[in-house]
Amino acid sequence: MRDLATLWVGRLGPIEYASIASFLRHGHRLTVYSYALLAGLPQGVEGRDANEILSCGQVACSRREGSPSLHSNFFRYALMDRTDSVWVDLDIIALRPFDFTGDRIYAHESAERVNCAVLRMPHSSPALADLKCFRPGMRGIAPHITGLRRLKYQIGTLGRGVPIEAWPWGSTGPRALSAYLRRHDEIKYALPIETFYPILPTDCERFVAPGAPSDADFGPATYGVHLSASNVQKVLARRYCGEIPAHSFLGARVARARAAGIM
Repeated sequence: MRDLATLWVGRLGPIEYASIASFLRHGHRLTVYSYALLAGLPQGVEGRDANEILSCGQVACSRREGSPSLHSNFFRYALMDRTDSVWVDLDIIALRPFDFTGDRIYAHESAERVNCAVLRMPHSSPALADLKCFRPGMRGIAPHITGLRRLKYQIGTLGRGVPIEAWPWGSTGPRALSAYLRRHDEIKYALPIETFYPILPTDCERFVAPGAPSDADFGPATYGVHLSASNVQKVLARRYCGEIPAHSFLGARVARARAAGIM
């Protein structure tokens, strides 16, 4: 069974506990790294110091969104380099064991883009070597920006590029991963969309709408589903007063986590 690992900054909430419960239910070992003592980790989950993988004095955040997801991208690529664990975002709900063979686990979220919510890359991957070059404070142009748009960036910044903290959303995550996988002909190893991303982020309301979907709505090719937590939280705030409807896909997973003593 594959060892899973992730990084968490802040407090764990219902979505994260539902995700953790799904991994434990399918027999996975999960390590949650953090830069501060993380309270509330359930039995069966190992908490470790994130400095073991990527030492830092301050967690890097994107300027526009203020999100630590920027740092999580730096961390997941360091994790690929220093361990054999499979990275998982804590808004993935596992539907079956991640019993993939080989040293590559990543899947399309669209015809053009590969997501990194579940990720395993070999240490020898040229794409990983490029991704590991990202670091806080560096300047440049996001790798997915090409052609005339890239030239405009170069001219507008006098060749210095833009601070990585100001790059467009996703530039160090799925967009960079896809660009480098394509550059090095490694995108051919990407798993199909239905593996982890059968529901698009724009359709994430389906996860919290009462009554749909259920496990039976996903076929045997789907190993897990990516909730797109940031989008789900917006839907919950806008439509459900911040509460997770009990009779929804996510509500059922939260209930299952409670019943298992995970939260």
